Amino acid sequence: MSIFRLFMQQLFSFIRRLNSSRLFPTIWSVFTIALLCIPGKAIPGLGLFGIKHIDKLAHFVLFGGFVLCWGIYSSGKTKSPQRWKLSLIIITLISFIIGVIMEFVQVNFIPNRSFDNWDIVADLVGSLFVWQLLVHYGKRWNLLLW
Repeated sequence: MSIFRLFMQQLFSFIRRLNSSRLFPTIWSVFTIALLCIPGKAIPGLGLFGIKHIDKLAHFVLFGGFVLCWGIYSSGKTKSPQRWKLSLIIITLISFIIGVIMEFVQVNFIPNRSFDNWDIVADLVGSLFVWQLLVHYGKRWNLLLW
């Protein structure tokens, strides 16, 4: 077995264990919302390492992570793959709705923050990407809890 494959198996096992209870998905959700509520002056203007629009990658990862955490958790709570797929669709929709709501929160309640349609696109793309990964590879990669 290759070192890479062994590493990936260990990584997926760790991710599965993290999301076997509600604690980590809840922490990820709170962390995501907290990051989106940081006032604009506290965020570097050019982005991390001077990379412009790096915040779109952050949105992709945060909302993809939301779907990943809650999707794996829900796989342990549903008994059939069909019910799990339905719950995964609902989780993905919730992720998208949270992303849209947070943009309105930012523009209306967070100092020096604005509404950005591209943030919503990044949220949606991250959520849909992980949704597809879980549906097509979750069982094969041994990420799911059933």
